[in-house]
Formats: sequence, C-alpha cells, structure tokens
Amino acid sequence: MTQQHPGAPFRGIYGIPPTPFNEDESLDRNSLESVLHFTVESGCHGVVMPVMVSEFEVLTDEERKEIVETTVSVVAGRVPVVAGVTGVANAHSIGLAKHAQDAGVDAVIAMPPHSRATTESEVVRFFHELGAAVDLPVFVQNFGGAYAMPTPTLAKLVHDVPNVSYVKEEGSEPLQAATRIIEAAGDDILGVMGGFGARMLIDEWRRGEAGNMPASHYGDVHSRIWNLLEEGDEKGARAIYERILPLVLHDNLVVIKEVFVRRGVIANNTMRSPYGITAPDRHGWDEIDYLHAHASDLFTWKKS
Repeated sequence: MTQQHPGAPFRGIYGIPPTPFNEDESLDRNSLESVLHFTVESGCHGVVMPVMVSEFEVLTDEERKEIVETTVSVVAGRVPVVAGVTGVANAHSIGLAKHAQDAGVDAVIAMPPHSRATTESEVVRFFHELGAAVDLPVFVQNFGGAYAMPTPTLAKLVHDVPNVSYVKEEGSEPLQAATRIIEAAGDDILGVMGGFGARMLIDEWRRGEAGNMPASHYGDVHSRIWNLLEEGDEKGARAIYERILPLVLHDNLVVIKEVFVRRGVIANNTMRSPYGITAPDRHGWDEIDYLHAHASDLFTWKKS
C-alpha cells in the first residue's frame, strides 16, 4: 500500500498496463514486472491492474490474484495501486476484492457482474455489498450499455455507501455525465476519472475531473500533460496533447502492446485467445509508424 496521506484523494494519470503473454499465451512474468516498472517510472500517478486493457476476461482467477500481488510488490508503495475486481457474480467480485485488500492495494474498481442480464437495482445492490466487504475506496466503473447508472442513482449510491467514493465514467456521453455526477454528488464523491485513452483529457481536467485511467504505453506523455495542467500551463499541455492525440486515436489492444514492444518494455504483442480485436492493416500501420516517429521526442522514458 502506498504511503500517501490517509484519505488523500486519488488524482492524476492512473496508468493501466496490459497483461504480457508469451507466444504460447502463457503469462510472461518478466515482461509483467517490466511493464509495471515502466508505468511507475514513466510518471503515472497510479497503477490500475487488471482491468479491460489488461484482458482480465481471459485470465484465470489464480492469474488475476498473482497479477495483483505482483503489482503491489513491484510498485512497492511508489504510487497507489487500484485493483480491478470485476467478476461474473457478486460473490466472485467480492472474493477478488477481499484478496486484493489482503494483498495491500489502495483501492478497487469494478463494473457490475456480467454473467447475466441485470437491473439497475441489482447493480446498486452489488456496489452496496462490495463497499461493505472491504475497507478500501471503491471506484464504480460506469461503463456504457445495460450496466450504466444514471446520475441520480450514482449520486445516491456514493451518498449511501461512504467508501464507494470514486467513479470512472465511460458511458455514451462521458464528459457531460462526469459534470452531472460532480455537481449532483457534491462532497460525497472524492473524484471522477475518465477513460477512452485520455482522448479528452484537457476537457476532463477543465470540468473538474480528478484524472484519467488510460493504457500506460504513453504514460510519460499523459502524465506530463496532466502535470502541466495542474501547474497552470494549459498552453504547454495543449501543445503536447495535440501531438499525441492522433496516435491515441489509432489505439486498440494490439497497437498498445506493439507500442510497448517498440519501447523495449515487453517481449511481444501476443494476446490471449479469444480476443476478437483486429490488428491494423498495412495502411494503418504505415500511419502509426509515421505518427510514432514524429512524436518520439515526447517519449521521455528510455530503456536503460
């Protein structure tokens, strides 16, 4: 667990590493440690693992627990660790959350259980149960689709369950939704963070959001943008943002892993089956190659 001041709000760029695999799709533990070190050393203000970018859906429970334990060990209190504990049922998610708490994480993040269709009241019940099960801050990952909670429901939830105190907003209108929940929840909510690869980072910051949880492959760039914003240098932040945004627009998990390979962080870009994500075609890679080369001076982290 990080040594931050008790009760200090989580703020900044909370980077999400991918889960590295060997070519036979087994867990690449050496690359896992490497990508965790990178996420901290590149300047991210926190680490989130394992969640969607980490391919949590294709990990076994044993692997998920090992990844959480490894994350806590490698990060070693340098920044906060937020553990992804989304499961297929309430009991599954709560079991993962209890393990994460025992492992020493600083917070947990979850979407509602996803094995069956659910209702708004069941989603609310789940977060009540999750909040009661752990003595940690809980992030509600308010993902789009059937599981998204409207603002009044979210505001009541964070009021009724004291440690359910953060939201990662990823609905169909994430910017407007973030503003609505900040205004509706007031002091009951400690922070709203964005997703979508930090594509709207400056707008999020201007709205009063607490940060963003992007994949960490551009952690040095995104953390620099955030730091400049916090220092009052919006012009400098925009200059960097406008250069990295075209690259971010090409992101999917294949590209994210390939960027880590090119930066010397992980061994290969293998994904675990089934993954259902299409790699860029040759035209897409040509554009990514061009953009990557012309933004390379922004990448301040270098492999030693």
